[in-house]
Amino acid sequence: MRLRRTKRRPPASAPPPAKRRSPKRRPPSYYAVAGIQLDRELDRLCELPVFAGGPLTKRRPELKVRRTSTRPNRVGFAVPTEHRLQVTAYPGIRPGDVLETLLHELVHLHVGRAREAHAWHGRTFKAALAQAMDEAYGVRGVPTRSTLHGAYAEAIERLRAKPQLELDLA
Repeated sequence: MRLRRTKRRPPASAPPPAKRRSPKRRPPSYYAVAGIQLDRELDRLCELPVFAGGPLTKRRPELKVRRTSTRPNRVGFAVPTEHRLQVTAYPGIRPGDVLETLLHELVHLHVGRAREAHAWHGRTFKAALAQAMDEAYGVRGVPTRSTLHGAYAEAIERLRAKPQLELDLA
C-alpha cells in the first residue's frame, strides 16, 4: 500500500484579539436593585478614603447587574485585571445584601490578589473591607470568620432600620 502525500494546510491564523468595547449606556432602571441605584452608590464608594491612591480613584470600574430567578451561590464577583465587577440581583434581595456585595467586590478590585495565605479573602482583604464598611455605612465590629456574604448585610439592615440614621442611598 502506498501512502498518498497530501497538501499541507497552512496553520490557522489566530483570530484577532477582541476589541474592548466601551461600556454600554444603560438606562437607570438597569442599576436599580432593592431600591438602591448601584451606579450612583458605586461612584460614592469609589471616593472613600480607604481607596485613596488605588485603582478605583483613577477610573470607574465597569459594573454589570445580573438578574436571576433564584438566589445564586455567587452573589457577585470582581475581576481586578479587567477592572470590572458584577452584582447579582435575585428575588428577596435586601438593600443591605446588595450594598455589602457591591462594597465587597470593590474591595477586591482595590486589593487584588494579596501575597499571603488566603490570597483573596485574607488579612489584607478583611482589614480593607472592615475599614470600607466603617467609612461607607458606619458598620464596626462585625465578626467575619467566614468569607460568605451576609455578616455585614445584617449590620447594614439594622442601621437602616433606625429612624435617626436614615442613609440616603436611594
